[in-house]
Amino acid sequence: MKYSILSDKLSNSPTLAISAKAKKLASEGLDVISFSAGQPDFETPAPAKAAGIEAIENNITGYTASSGTPRLRELVARWMSREIGVEYKPNQVIVSSGAKFAIAASILATVEAGDEVIFTAPYWVSYPDMVKLSGAEPVIVETHREEGFKLTPDALESAITPKTRMVLLNSPSNPTGAVYSEAEIRALADVLAKYPEIWILSDEIYSRLVFDGKPHVSIAAVSPELAERTIVVNGVSKAFAMTGWRIGWAAGPAELIARAGKIQSHTTSCPSSISQHAAEKALTADDSFMEDWCAQYERRRDLFAKLLETIPGIEPFIPDGAFYLFCSIRPWIGKTKPDGTAISSCFDAAEYLLEDALIAAVPGGAFGAGGNIRFSFACSEKDIERGVPRIAEAIRKLK
Repeated sequence: MKYSILSDKLSNSPTLAISAKAKKLASEGLDVISFSAGQPDFETPAPAKAAGIEAIENNITGYTASSGTPRLRELVARWMSREIGVEYKPNQVIVSSGAKFAIAASILATVEAGDEVIFTAPYWVSYPDMVKLSGAEPVIVETHREEGFKLTPDALESAITPKTRMVLLNSPSNPTGAVYSEAEIRALADVLAKYPEIWILSDEIYSRLVFDGKPHVSIAAVSPELAERTIVVNGVSKAFAMTGWRIGWAAGPAELIARAGKIQSHTTSCPSSISQHAAEKALTADDSFMEDWCAQYERRRDLFAKLLETIPGIEPFIPDGAFYLFCSIRPWIGKTKPDGTAISSCFDAAEYLLEDALIAAVPGGAFGAGGNIRFSFACSEKDIERGVPRIAEAIRKLK
């Protein structure tokens, strides 16, 4: 049978593959410690859970408006206005089945074959394939540890061509945890102000997970002119520990949102009515728990980094946000495992950690940055204290 060229272009998610293999080993009774999770280990807040149950019991289980319930769109508009300091109306918000689909629908509504979309490496694993789905070409700008894994104004300007139709920003970043300061955002905004035909998509799903008292700054807030062509994506997954509820959103110009809504209406139809009801409660209930969650993440970050820094051959990048440690493991490459086979890539390194140490982590190559590995600290301090010695022992065995 013949399959589409598009399906040939797309890759399987390496993060899901690692997770599946780790779960299989755990199901066999092995003591796997997972540092691969891209989701909080906290429980969904009780008010949101109760609202989900209430929706089921009250038969709020049918289709909703394709772009989300009027009530949730209104609440998201208010929440976003408070969160980033940009005023949104409900018709400037689309609620989707997760922030991932909000990004995809926004890309599909704005770019097409022949266009280029700029984003940085390391990148979230889905960005390249989302761009390919639209027929556009990813233009990937490499960033480096020495510059904090951040896009610089000069690098941005150098990447822009007459074909550029979108620049995709991610702060706080997955996988590095890099957070752009207001000055850094303004410097990028100054470049983009010169190119009025370029859309800006700002993925801010980790906006509530910023450490050391640093602020989250959205590019939509630094320039009213840019806000008119900026799509800001967020959701309940990371901040509210609601990854499985699949509720995210995009906020931006009303015309763009309407076009994304058309795409959504012919693909997913609408987000889950039950999940939307829960999200309504999440956005209106007390959220002071987030301060405690952030403090716990910060403690875990510090503990994990301190322990890893004692191990030769691994160098963690200290993140300002999200819940990942992106670590250089370049000294491992070329070394030999106990079975006599060589580690030739970060993918081999991740597989070795899983097989030898029962540690699940994600290879940096999945994020376009070989020679690195990503550890998640969305886990208990006990798991960190148990897991790092296993990593150290696995490295010690390499020759």
